Amino acid sequence: MDQISFNGCFGCGPTNEAGIKAVFRTMEDGRIEGVFVAGQQHIGYPDSVHVGPLVGFLSEAMGRLAFPRDLYYLTESISVTFKSAVSPGVKIRAFATIKRLTGHHLTAEAKMYGPGGQLIAEAEGKYSLSTRRALRK
Repeated sequence: MDQISFNGCFGCGPTNEAGIKAVFRTMEDGRIEGVFVAGQQHIGYPDSVHVGPLVGFLSEAMGRLAFPRDLYYLTESISVTFKSAVSPGVKIRAFATIKRLTGHHLTAEAKMYGPGGQLIAEAEGKYSLSTRRALRK
């Protein structure tokens, strides 16, 4: 089942020029799968995707475990261990699973893979869950 997207979102927004435009779906087993292809605007070193969009992609995949529960999420913390670099134009996938869900707190883990199935990164994130609310002026 495909997940919702938000136009201006850095992670999933199809119209955000600076965003990563990742696509996410909820799998039958409850995991979240995300797909991301970095562009030239996402590079750090020549021919290497900057860590920022990659961490954002992993955080988005894990946080989206809240959506099937009709909840929104706020990232509290994230820890990532990288195994290799990623070049722009390469399709990468992330798979996120719930590690612990208690009340309004979610701990999740995710793994990110390259097109040949090689492990790129592992992550753990902690999230606060709530109904939609935003800070206002």
